[in-house]
Amino acid sequence: MKKTFLAILAAGVLISCANRQQSPILIERGIPKDERNYDVVQEGFGIDPRLKKIFLAGYIEKGMNKNLVNLLWGPPDKELDGGLTWEYINYKTDEIITRLRWEEIDPQTYRGADWTNASKLVEIEGDPYGGSPPPPEVDDEGVY
Repeated sequence: MKKTFLAILAAGVLISCANRQQSPILIERGIPKDERNYDVVQEGFGIDPRLKKIFLAGYIEKGMNKNLVNLLWGPPDKELDGGLTWEYINYKTDEIITRLRWEEIDPQTYRGADWTNASKLVEIEGDPYGGSPPPPEVDDEGVY
């Protein structure tokens, strides 16, 4: 009886993880909302405060690094061009949800922060909200 319960529980967890990883709403693939604050405030030294606010609201923006996007949307479904292009795919339709293009960052221009082997988001193609609804409001500085 106990083994059956554990087997059912394990199967449920695996199905849940697989569905989360393939969700057409990209924010569902990343870390939960309640964990974002720790990741960007505690570990986000050197990140533009405006980008922190956008990240906390659950959106991506040009200028973010790969780590922020990975935390928010999870790892890409495809990496092309030596990791400088990321694609997120809707597995139900086999269509690209969003394609992101990266530019290598020169670590010397970001003193005090560990940007070794990092990249900056320079182009967003497709759905800029990754399947989520657009932000409800944007203030004068473009912050959600």
